[in-house]
This record gives sequence, structure tokens and C-alpha cells, in this order.
Amino acid sequence: MEDYDKTRLIRRSSSQPPPPPPPPIPASASRGASEDFEKTRILPRPDSAEPERPESEANLPSDDKTVIVTPPMRARMGLGEAAAAPGDPMTDPVVGWIVVVSGPGQGNTLKLGHGMNSIGRAEGQRCRLDFGDTEISRNSHATLTYDPRGRKFYLMHGGGQNLTYLGEIPVLQPTLLKGGELISLGKTTLKFIALCGPDFDWSQQNAPTA
Repeated sequence: MEDYDKTRLIRRSSSQPPPPPPPPIPASASRGASEDFEKTRILPRPDSAEPERPESEANLPSDDKTVIVTPPMRARMGLGEAAAAPGDPMTDPVVGWIVVVSGPGQGNTLKLGHGMNSIGRAEGQRCRLDFGDTEISRNSHATLTYDPRGRKFYLMHGGGQNLTYLGEIPVLQPTLLKGGELISLGKTTLKFIALCGPDFDWSQQNAPTA
């Protein structure tokens, strides 16, 4: 039992690194906890901040509702971008024209696009007839529609008090057009010229070939 009571010294191997020294105790730690210690602050994580919105979305609503944007007719038909002329809201591929053959604005030509082409004096009308004929209604005096499925044109009177005439006959219901007709609104007479129809449509130009 005597061997177990003796103090033994064990030498540390030279291959073992010495233990790291304890970190220094700051001088302020020796004072009371209420002295000069900064209060805990909660800082937001960088990824919790709202991302900056690009300029193209600056005017969009900031809620989480889904917004469905329908591509323009040119994109759906595989056609390239087309810039509208100043004051001309129509950028679809041209399907026909109306030409002012008499009255204010004689000689001017307006393009027709797919779907409904509103005719009136106001800004934003697809076919704007603002040449000085005040008998033409500002909004939708008449509507000239192209149906791309049936490849047909139709003329309809709008909500204005002054009538729309096809030749000498008032238009009281949707009327089929074939091309070359004269349309009268107020003191203005238009000639309708068709580009698309049974023999041609932009969709067939972009259809895959066998």
C-alpha cells in the first residue's frame, strides 16, 4: 500500500502541444455588470430586408396577388416587335386600312388590326379620326372588327347619336364587309380596304411547313 501513497511525477511528451493560455479578462469585467457594458441590440439579418424592386416594376402593386399579363398579338403570332407611330395605339400586324376619301382629313390612311378597331376622335381610339369633323363621336362612333378565325370583317355602329352609314344604308346591326365599301361618319367618307381574308392571314405566314 505504500507505493500508492507516494506522489508520482509524470512527464508530458514533447510531441504534445502545450494547452492554450486562458483568454485575458477585460478590465471592465472586474467592475460591476451595470458599468459601461453595452446593451444587447437586435440587428436585422441582411436577407430579411425587402429586395429593391427594378425600375420596370416600380409602378406595380406591392401585394402578393398574381398578375397575368397577356402577350400582344404580334408575340402570339411569332412576329417581331413593332413600334407604334406617335398617337397610334395599334401595334398589331395590319389586316386592312380605312382611307379618308372625302371630308376633313382627306387622303389620310388608318391601319386596322386583329379584333375590334374602335373609330372615333378621342385619344386612344384604335382608328383616330381627329381631322376636324366634330360630327364624329369622340369614343367608338363605329367599330370595324376583324375575326381571325373566320377571316372576315364586320362593321358595327357604336353608341354615338350620329349614325354610321354603309353606302346609303344606316348600320343598325353587325354587317359583313368584303372590301371596297364606302363608310360614312358625319361629314367624312371612308373607303375600306382589306388585306387579310380567305386568301391570306398572318397566321398562315408563321405556320410550320411540312
